[in-house]
Amino acid sequence: MTDPQLVARAQEGDLPAFEELVKKYQREIYGLAYRLVLDAEEAKDLTQQAFMQAFVHIKGFRQQAQFRTWLFRIAINQCYNYLKNKKKFGDPVDADNFVLVGKDSPEEDLIAQDERRRLYAALTRLPAKQRAVITLKLEQGLSYEEISRVLGGTAGAARVNYCQAIKTLKKYLKNEDEHEVAVRSYPKMVTRVSRR
Repeated sequence: MTDPQLVARAQEGDLPAFEELVKKYQREIYGLAYRLVLDAEEAKDLTQQAFMQAFVHIKGFRQQAQFRTWLFRIAINQCYNYLKNKKKFGDPVDADNFVLVGKDSPEEDLIAQDERRRLYAALTRLPAKQRAVITLKLEQGLSYEEISRVLGGTAGAARVNYCQAIKTLKKYLKNEDEHEVAVRSYPKMVTRVSRR
């Protein structure tokens, strides 16, 4: 069943239809929340809160936008409220909990773990809105237009935030020898960073 069909049924009070939407988007919403608040337990709570808000307000959802975009907006608002109330913009990330895949040798694995740790540490230094743009663009694959619908503002503002975030990350990731470490991609929990 498609999202519009599931949403229409959920708007009529069909709980199993809404549960299907939760199953479909739970992982993405958790990933987005985690990238913004940098705390696994809080991200779980915020994911649950986002779906509760979506359930409460689904009757008011007009299917002019995609359900996924609407849900991202709710999740980001939950995260921003959490960050505002708790003032946790710079908490460190425990990068040891991530599992690397697809490495050819233990040496490559160690180098990649170190570079990922540095990347996540640099991400924590970005403002929440820039972390959101990076996550929505590189992890979720949204266009600047879609990001503007999720975060508010214009597609141009989303592009500026993204470019500024990448520029800042590159600055943070310069190593001791002044060799730049560039962010090449940021796909679903397996970030690759390479030295130039």
